[in-house]
Amino acid sequence: MNRSPFYQALRLRAKYFPPATPSVIFGDLRITWKEQFDRVNRLANALSKMGIKKGDKCAFLFHNCPEFLEINLAIQALGAVPVPVNYRYVKNEVEYVLENSDAQGFLFEDEFLPLVKEIRGSLPQIKFYVIQTGRYGQKPTVAPPPGLLHYEDLIRTSSPKEPRVEVGLDDLAVLMYTGGTTGRSKGVMLTYLNFIANQQQITSLLLSMLPPVSTLNDPLYARNESERKIQGALNVLLGQLALLFEDPGMEGKILSFELQSDGPIVLPPITAILKEGKVKLMTGTTEKYDLRVQFKLGENFAEFVELSIYPYTWAGKLALIPRILKLQLSGRFKVGGSLALRLKMLALNFKNPPTTDFIRTLPAPPFFHLASYALWLLFLCNQKGTTVIPLNQSFDPAEVLNLIEKEKITWTFMVPTQWKKLVDDPRIDQHDLSSMKIALTGAALLSDKYKKKMLTAFHEALLVDAFGQTEMAPVTTAKVDGDAESVRDRSVGKLLSGLEVKIVNEKDEAVADGEIGELQYKGASLMKGYYKDQEKTNQVITSDGWFRSGDLAYRGQDGEIYMVERKQECINSGGEKIFPLDVEDILHAHPKIADVCVIGVPDEQWGEIIRAVVVLKPGEKATPEEIIDFCKDKIASYKKPRQVVFVEGLPVSPIGKVLRAKIKELWGQPKS
Repeated sequence: MNRSPFYQALRLRAKYFPPATPSVIFGDLRITWKEQFDRVNRLANALSKMGIKKGDKCAFLFHNCPEFLEINLAIQALGAVPVPVNYRYVKNEVEYVLENSDAQGFLFEDEFLPLVKEIRGSLPQIKFYVIQTGRYGQKPTVAPPPGLLHYEDLIRTSSPKEPRVEVGLDDLAVLMYTGGTTGRSKGVMLTYLNFIANQQQITSLLLSMLPPVSTLNDPLYARNESERKIQGALNVLLGQLALLFEDPGMEGKILSFELQSDGPIVLPPITAILKEGKVKLMTGTTEKYDLRVQFKLGENFAEFVELSIYPYTWAGKLALIPRILKLQLSGRFKVGGSLALRLKMLALNFKNPPTTDFIRTLPAPPFFHLASYALWLLFLCNQKGTTVIPLNQSFDPAEVLNLIEKEKITWTFMVPTQWKKLVDDPRIDQHDLSSMKIALTGAALLSDKYKKKMLTAFHEALLVDAFGQTEMAPVTTAKVDGDAESVRDRSVGKLLSGLEVKIVNEKDEAVADGEIGELQYKGASLMKGYYKDQEKTNQVITSDGWFRSGDLAYRGQDGEIYMVERKQECINSGGEKIFPLDVEDILHAHPKIADVCVIGVPDEQWGEIIRAVVVLKPGEKATPEEIIDFCKDKIASYKKPRQVVFVEGLPVSPIGKVLRAKIKELWGQPKS
């Protein structure tokens, strides 16, 4: 049967990975795949008993922790839809998300109990509340508050039996709320196919950056620093086949590797050969080969990755044989070339795979952000290894540097504000950071100055700057740099394979390269729409399927996309998108304020900070601190103004509309 592909990824790793392999590291907790799978099954069965079924929405409010991951997977195992809630939201914001999403259940950390007590009476559709207190995996020592269920009690007393729910790729995988740039939070409906398409698009882009097969006879493993890093990052894709190249007899042998797909995402064929004692990967095929592997994919690239999971245990080796035979009989898996090499490849199924392709990822931003959430899913479905979660709820450069060195982190993702803090930390040179192979940044623009610092500090890493938005699941373009020479300011790289893009003017006409216009996208990763809001969906998705991104950009002569700004004003502070009207609505309620305009001001650390330009009522006096404090508990803390400027009046248009651009011109410069 077809299970949730994310639950299936967990299931296979739990069944066939070496028993001690950790899925998650969180402080001194090392949670194995088997342990995580057991807890996910138990939680899923508990939720099912409480009435959660396929298609239902179930919300949860947790910081980055193992519970976040297992709750998400348990809900998806039932074919239900997880609704992660921003833990920075205050009462009215959480209340809105729970009500708007039609959440049937709500799970939360104990620190949010005061908030839950306030909102319970206004949310009659929620059937149950589950609280997590105490230590992960430990039996609770005190009873939960009246009317609440205890998280660990549910897991401890529920069945570990695997849920059997049919889940299709067109089913909703998550309902992710985003403030975006048009006011109140919108529930972005993302399907499993949206995520899988985006994962394949990213994989295809990285593969396309390998050197062409025309370099087959070049004696060098890599012609430059970028190629060397790309080779290092992508060699893990060989998996079990890497064992073939350990044979001295493979010197000069050519391996051709083709993944074929009927879907919209084209993965380039790969050729492998030994160069300077290492496996060199190239895009393209040659007429001459010694071993040729062809695999016809379905809609999910992870199906191919799954084949490399089975051989880690004898149970997996035995389960793999009929699976391979079935694929061969169907014509989807073909191996050609030298009989000796084909027999060697067959024998690989009975050898223990190398654990060198077990990698570790550290996502630093909150999981309720789609960028961090999607990276975890990309890693879960398409890689083999461990997710390492920092203990501190706030970003701590010292902790992250220690984790990278101690846990040998291979991938990490941080937003620009976090990267700036990390590379500016005076202790960075005291750490061994050579394990890092892919350093990801996104959610806001990162200046070339800091990209160069990153490439210096993480000298073995490929820097991937991913650009996109929640509605695109989320990546649309990516800029990949392996050395400082290739860094270009404001470039967000090239469009992912399988996506269409056009840059249009106000009349919706395509503009020439070099001209600024709005980015519009079309492709399989585009969201299903905004939940219960067809009007806003129709505003951003045209009748012929183009998504209006609201981003102003231009295409350079190098074919890369260069960002200019948001079409509609949106402040990006530390990777958080803040819509000025949200803040202004709060400030307008202040008894001393006559008028206010909120703008973003450039800031070295945060990218932008919030400044409120305030007109007081006649005869009133106020301090900046008073205005800032007024926002407390009325809006998430990251949305509060950091600075306040008092002015006599705001410039307005002839029809009375506040001219935000003019206000930014007059009062939008950083303070000296």
